[in-house]
Amino acid sequence: MPFHQFTQCYNHTPGDKPFNESDLASFALGVSAPGLIAAIMAFLSGANVLGFIIVAIQYAVTITAIANEWLFHRLCCVTGDQCAVGTVEAPPKINPLLGSFDNDQFFDIRLMPHRHNDEYKGPNTAISASLPGPSLDGLTEFTAENDIFLDGFQGDLLKPFFTDLPYDPVDSDCPVIDFGEVAKGTKVTRCTLHCEAEGNFWAEMKATAAAQALAVGAGAAAGAAGGAAAGCAIGAIFCGIGCLIGAIIGAIAGGLGGAAAGAYLGASAAFNSDPGDVNDANVGDDPLGQLVNGDQVVVFGTHVYDGFHQGWHEIHPLKAIIKVADPKLAMALPYVEWDPNFPISDTGPGGLSAGDMRKGLASPTFTAAAKNTKNDWCQLLREAFTPATIHTQGQPENRWTIHPAVDGCSTDGSPLPPPPIR
Repeated sequence: MPFHQFTQCYNHTPGDKPFNESDLASFALGVSAPGLIAAIMAFLSGANVLGFIIVAIQYAVTITAIANEWLFHRLCCVTGDQCAVGTVEAPPKINPLLGSFDNDQFFDIRLMPHRHNDEYKGPNTAISASLPGPSLDGLTEFTAENDIFLDGFQGDLLKPFFTDLPYDPVDSDCPVIDFGEVAKGTKVTRCTLHCEAEGNFWAEMKATAAAQALAVGAGAAAGAAGGAAAGCAIGAIFCGIGCLIGAIIGAIAGGLGGAAAGAYLGASAAFNSDPGDVNDANVGDDPLGQLVNGDQVVVFGTHVYDGFHQGWHEIHPLKAIIKVADPKLAMALPYVEWDPNFPISDTGPGGLSAGDMRKGLASPTFTAAAKNTKNDWCQLLREAFTPATIHTQGQPENRWTIHPAVDGCSTDGSPLPPPPIR
């Protein structure tokens, strides 16, 4: 399959802490401290070649250590590969390099059959504090089944899974939900399902660590030498030992600056080498094209807890995606969305009555339609990853390039008929 995967989720055990952004600086400093101190001492003594060697080796070791944490000790496996149907709520984008430490492309979907704002980004109607229920959006209190976190359907993908890991408590747009013994009383921030198409940033950083180390070491050596000379010249103006003091300060500042410049160049090259692209996971006959808000999609990928942040569940990596607007399938597999204000005289998708549309998941008929749509779409995507499908696709008769009549699709050795004359 053309999707990219560089990370691997791991099986979390109680007490273990995934690699987290709050630990990044201390982890990097802890790994690099021995080499950093040794390199500074070498540069201060004028042994720039030795300093270069130390910096280069230590940089490669540090980058490799961080990359391994990012790739293999950041994402906690939750429920394996999962499929979901929903509407794009935040279109794909890639964060700037220094803001995210990776080049994954990510987007959010609102899970079917919920409405815009059922993900608690704002009220659907005037909020009434007198109504019972956890969401207080004015309508789901009357049919708890239509609350994303209580729907017993796709909303289960968002609910806390681990009892000993934090779930981001910052976003006040989501309610405090009591999930009993699992993360009791925590505030869930991902009311939409976050999906990430992997880029290669940390895999490339690890693969090119040795080459980058040479640039970083050279930058540190040159910076230390230049900084020491400049510091001596400036310091000598003030007093007799000013040259020595200025040289020490200049060597340290120049070495760090030169190393940082070399590291930035290497990181920029890695960031732009192969960024994440949602289209790599497209499994439809037609190009996926640009995803925009309102696009209805089916996504398939690994269901994980992202431990680098305060914590949430997401699909990572995105292995398959397809738009559900295909007119050939729209009638058989209609996308349904709860509408408590559905016109009483109209008929919903797939022939659903106005009453079913107004009840949403409180209606057994509506619920069956929603589950059938999800199950049928997801079966189509899952089949693309089964061993039987992969084996069949690898057979010579199914690997034609131009056309079966040209490349061949015979399994019994008999000659193929000539292509038609046009």
